[in-house]
Amino acid sequence: MKTLTLKRTNLAEQAYLAIREDLLTGERFLPGDKISVEDLSRQLGVSRSPVWAAIARLEAEGMVEVRPRQGVFFVGFDINRLREIFLVREVLEGAAARLAAERATAEEIVELRLSIERQRAFIQAGSIELYTNEANVFHTRLTELGGNATLTGLVAQLWTRITAMCLRRNRKGGDFDERTDEHVGMVEALARRDGDAAEAITRAHIRRLADSMRATDLT
Repeated sequence: MKTLTLKRTNLAEQAYLAIREDLLTGERFLPGDKISVEDLSRQLGVSRSPVWAAIARLEAEGMVEVRPRQGVFFVGFDINRLREIFLVREVLEGAAARLAAERATAEEIVELRLSIERQRAFIQAGSIELYTNEANVFHTRLTELGGNATLTGLVAQLWTRITAMCLRRNRKGGDFDERTDEHVGMVEALARRDGDAAEAITRAHIRRLADSMRATDLT
């Protein structure tokens, strides 16, 4: 985190945004690391009160853990917790896909198809990080097309937890072509206005991702 001085207005909000960004970059903290509130306070140029307010928000989001008499810790990698998150993600994204089948416009469906083209290009180029980012964009956009802001917000929170928990843990290889084929199936269901199929394909896709999660598969 760069040393900076926050504006005196809304210090807790600014501290939250700065600390959250610092955690998600993975440059300073890794999952499981202890976080010094005193160091954060000094680096941000504020008292500990706004930092603790920020920590409380991050704890509610599942990004940090506050352990009595031990301190604050960046959430650690936990395969069982990760599977629980994926189970909730399966239900929510499946519901979003069903809604998207009813609401997505032809132009928005084209947008998803263009995302799939970019995914395939990144796979061909061997750019797995770019592929992963584009696949995340695809899922986010599909969820947004459901038109339910509450659902979209909940899915975004799950993505944040997954990102935090899996920082610097990259899959050894991967069935990226198969995943992208499943994305195609999801979009085709939307194009047919088949909500049942859109939900079923999306849920099966997320479930397969969860089933593939093994601690030994990640480094």
